[in-house]
Order: sequence, then structure tokens, then C-alpha cells
Amino acid sequence: MKLMKMLFFAMLACLIAQQLFLCAVAEDGSSAINLIVKMESSPQSDGKSQADRENLEMNTTTNLLNEVDSRKSNVTISVTGDIANKLYPLYVTMLGTKNNHELIMGGMSSGEQLASFEDQDARMRKSKKYVEDDYVCGGKQFQVAGYLPQPGSFNQSGYKIMDDLGLLYMVDDAGLPESEGKVMPYQMDGFAFYVVPVSTGSEGRMWDAAAKEAGLNGTQWYDSLVGKFDDASAKGEPMIAVFTNTVSGSGEYLDAYKKFVEYASDKGASFVTTNKLVESAKGA
Repeated sequence: MKLMKMLFFAMLACLIAQQLFLCAVAEDGSSAINLIVKMESSPQSDGKSQADRENLEMNTTTNLLNEVDSRKSNVTISVTGDIANKLYPLYVTMLGTKNNHELIMGGMSSGEQLASFEDQDARMRKSKKYVEDDYVCGGKQFQVAGYLPQPGSFNQSGYKIMDDLGLLYMVDDAGLPESEGKVMPYQMDGFAFYVVPVSTGSEGRMWDAAAKEAGLNGTQWYDSLVGKFDDASAKGEPMIAVFTNTVSGSGEYLDAYKKFVEYASDKGASFVTTNKLVESAKGA
């Protein structure tokens, strides 16, 4: 009986903690926002030289991060193993030194396809190691907690790998059936890891690549972001959105991103890392 009481109060405490978190970020009509910046390699078919491609990839990522870093707002950054290991290891190391940054893995390479269980396992292990290896010598090491798969590169056979690697969560920007109707991270049934569902608004998922594919211009994308933010704020729910450097790092989508970050900041939004959002949901 005493054990049952202890378990009951432990579960109650977790539930209260989550509710307090949501209430705190919803104070004054604001909402928790989890911005995920996805650093990808530009396609080699674009006709640019290697030097031009490298400048583009670095500059577009920097454009996105400057907007949150100037406000000291928290942000989650997804990088591939190739980017962390051989393309931009010093840049990724620098990103990892900032207290408002959380680094997660985004697969082994941009555009990778679905593979066998063994190949998925190998590339996820390498990706995690490469990102974790990017730290200042003598500085604080970190463990990658999250995974943002490349579109179409991950399926249920990879769920066991998530647990084997001790990963805390996977970002769902594809819209898993299990994510339907969910606004907070949830534990995948039968596994230890959590799923973080990217928010869905009137125009679809809050993922810039999906918005671009749907034909939204910069103004429409901005309106969609603001509409979702206002709706989430009114309900005291978090907003989770993904911005890719090759999509939102320049042009009208960059303008939309900057305007949205400014709008949300002016409304008192609480910017949180994905890790913190998941921790708030654990045990609830």
C-alpha cells in the first residue's frame, strides 16, 4: 500500500510539473516555442562551385541563428554526420559552445534514403558520434539527445536503434499516425524514446520545406506561422516548427522567418529547446 501511494504521488508530481510548465509559458497569452534549425547541404545539381555551395550553406544557417542568438533565445540545431565530421566541424563545434543551442543529429548525410536495419544502425551510430565529437578540447562534452531523420529515411525498424543508442527523442516532421491530434511530446508505445510532433496549422505542418512544396509564398508562410502561434498561445500549447537553411536561410522565406521570430518575441513567447520540451512531458 505504501508503495502504491508513493507511485501515485510521483505520477501526480510529474503531471503537476508539466502543467506548471505549460501554464508558465502561457502566461500573458504567450506560448512556448521550440524552433528547430535544420542545417542541410545544398544539392550538387544546382550548378554552383564547391566554394559557393559552402558559403551558401554557412551563410544561410548563420542567417537563421543570428535572429535567435541576438535575442539569446533557445534553439535546437540539427546537423548531419557529414556536416559535423568533414564539411564544417569547426563551425558545428562553435555552435555547440553557445548555451542557448542544443545540437541534435539529422542523419548521416542530406537526402539519404531508407536502408536496411543494419545500415540504419551503422549510420545513426556514426552520426551521433560525429556530432558529439564536435566540442572544444578541454570543454564540456555533451550527449546527443535527439534525432531528426531525413525525409523517407527512417521507419519502424529504426525504433529499436533509438533505444539502443539511448536517444531521448525523435522529431516527427513527417506526420506519423501516432502523432495525429498530439501537441506535446509523447512516448512511443513499446519503446523508451519520445516523439516530438511538429505543429500543424491551417496551412499544414510548421515545416518550411512542406510549406514550400505546398506552394506557399513568403507572406502566406508567415501568416501560417503567426496563425499557429496565436492559436497555440490561446490554448496554452507549445508550438514546434522546423526551419531549413536551404529553404528559409535566404529570400522571402528568410523575411518570413525574421518577422515571425520578432512577432513571437514581442508577444512574450518562451523559446525552449526540444530537450526541455520533452523533459517537461516525461512521466505525464
